[in-house]
Amino acid sequence: MPNNTTNSDLIDTNYPTVYTSINSYDINNKPFITNKLWDISSGSLSSSIKPLTAIYSSTRKPLIGDSRFTFAKNIDGSLKVTTYFSVNQLFYKRKDQPFNTFGPSDTNRVQKFLYQSASIFSIPNTKVGAKIKPTSFEFTASSSPYIFNLKDDKYGNVYDINFPLTSIVNKCVFYEGFNEYFDVTRIKYNYRNVTYIAGINVTGSLLTSQTIGYAARFSGAGFISQSINGEYSRNTDYAISFFIKPNTNVDTKLVLGKLDSINSTKYPFKIELNSTNKILFTAAAGTELKMMVSQSVTASVWNHVVCQKTGSNMFVHVNGVNIASQSNPAFALQSTINDGSSNINNNSPLYIGGFSTNSSNLTADLDEVRIFNKGLDISDINALKDRSANGTCLQTNIVGNVFHDQGMVVISSPNPLYKDIINIPGYKAYYRSTLKTNEFSALIRVPAGQYNMSLNSSLLKDDNESYQTFASSSNFSPYITTIGLYNTSGSLMAVAKLAQPIKKRSDMDLNFLIQIDLDQPIK
Repeated sequence: MPNNTTNSDLIDTNYPTVYTSINSYDINNKPFITNKLWDISSGSLSSSIKPLTAIYSSTRKPLIGDSRFTFAKNIDGSLKVTTYFSVNQLFYKRKDQPFNTFGPSDTNRVQKFLYQSASIFSIPNTKVGAKIKPTSFEFTASSSPYIFNLKDDKYGNVYDINFPLTSIVNKCVFYEGFNEYFDVTRIKYNYRNVTYIAGINVTGSLLTSQTIGYAARFSGAGFISQSINGEYSRNTDYAISFFIKPNTNVDTKLVLGKLDSINSTKYPFKIELNSTNKILFTAAAGTELKMMVSQSVTASVWNHVVCQKTGSNMFVHVNGVNIASQSNPAFALQSTINDGSSNINNNSPLYIGGFSTNSSNLTADLDEVRIFNKGLDISDINALKDRSANGTCLQTNIVGNVFHDQGMVVISSPNPLYKDIINIPGYKAYYRSTLKTNEFSALIRVPAGQYNMSLNSSLLKDDNESYQTFASSSNFSPYITTIGLYNTSGSLMAVAKLAQPIKKRSDMDLNFLIQIDLDQPIK
């Protein structure tokens, strides 16, 4: 190195270069279709997916600093509330008008519900390609209590493969879990003076302090009315399942019933709560022909109740135990053609909490109301009351949706088990996509009389300009180790490293074929 030469002088030195242009006929761009598998793990910010959290807020404000919404911003800077309303607008707001929203439109196969919060996997467009391949999305977690395996069913639903499908009770003709009513604009029935609070709590796990969705609170002046399907006669069986948390009632109040008023004389069921917290289950075919079963429930805690008519028998089950029953043959069969007066069916809607707005209605909380057009056995009742973390009281294995064309996976459920899955430790997620890949190839020709020099700075003399004597000899034969591809502006675009150095001979032409798979074609 010459005297007084610094490292910065070396950086600015123009070393001898060995460049040449590639002929256009030596360049080829061949597109082809590939199926790629992408994987994501917890704690990583993979370029193949962007994990986001979406949170509903009635104020529709960013909520930065709001203690109710810790970390109101996602890691990419997006606001969680804004993310929620964006996803709702695109995919969920018009779920009853499937052709006016994005995503799958077969309402017979797809269940689309966006609850108060959602975990979102947003896949970059370059990774989506043609679409996310149906059935390819999978999410697994094995850290207690978060033990589940989520999969895409190809129709647009994400389901938990561990959920016991045999626990889903069929012939449900009415269901109301109140779980979407954190946003009262989603209420689909006639209601007055009813508020919506945290729902039934999880039992028997690390999530015991968590609640499952929302519940309806009746404070003495509210009611709900809603038409219901199904058959309710002496010749049919039916069952009503619900959770109730009684409060103080000064006298007997309606919980729910299929009748027009408290003075109705014919009805298939009327369920009431009296001042001593007893459930009264009644069916009537007239003023004198009436059957009632009663059983106590505990105040200020959630009780699971099933009231059912099976043949000529009526039963009340509280927390899975059959502790009250009654029988009357007149409620099962007609004896003669003149027995029409003992019909119990009517055309009345379902009333919950009362019949009109007044100050003497039910005082209690209700949740997960279901009506079945059949009698329930003990396994059905146990499935309906199971509110453990991995329980079956919600009666569905679907916990979200995959929007294959848009590259979005949304996990949203009233069950807190799935509430914040992107922050669960140790999870793994996978998906496949169909991409159009471009195979760029360039034939690099190295004629015998060219590229007989090297860019290796150790060949320079101390003046950093001229070559050592041996390097300028005809016997000097450098080795080719690296080939760089540059654009027309001189920017390095790609580097090809040879598996082993190849000697540059002055008596032989050499050709190198470089191939690169790219997301986009080179123009």
